[in-house]
Amino acid sequence: MQLHRRNQHPLGILKNAIYDYFDTNYPDKFDKFDDLCPIVSVRQNFDEVLVPADHVSRSYNDTYYVDSQTVLRCHTSAHQAELLRNGYTHFLDTGDVYRRDSIDSTHYPVFHQMEGVGVFAPNDWEASGTDATSHAAEALKKCLEGLAQHLFGTKLISHLK
Repeated sequence: MQLHRRNQHPLGILKNAIYDYFDTNYPDKFDKFDDLCPIVSVRQNFDEVLVPADHVSRSYNDTYYVDSQTVLRCHTSAHQAELLRNGYTHFLDTGDVYRRDSIDSTHYPVFHQMEGVGVFAPNDWEASGTDATSHAAEALKKCLEGLAQHLFGTKLISHLK
């Protein structure tokens, strides 16, 4: 499908608007991925993101298994550990994701996700005079509020506060 890679499709337009926000507000900081393989190992899809061994999402009824060791990813988080191991500390990952679901007006087995990851070094939060958790929470809040304003406008966002 990869509708997110089609620039004139609404998903592609939204992805590019989000990229624009990050490029403008965090220049040269976030690497962007929108073409990672949707077939991942069971380890990547579940174990590396700490999905318990007995979680229902691991069942053959909820996940598309290619074989006993590989699946169609259920979420873009399946790539996080690999990207972090490869040295990426700030990235956006966009992709098709797959879950076994009965098709109806609100459910479809293929949908799309984008996620962002940012790793803070100790000197990032120590300089702020707060603990790591508070610093990360404040940075996330600032980032998401800015993104919402970028996408929807300042007037709308001020009404939501």
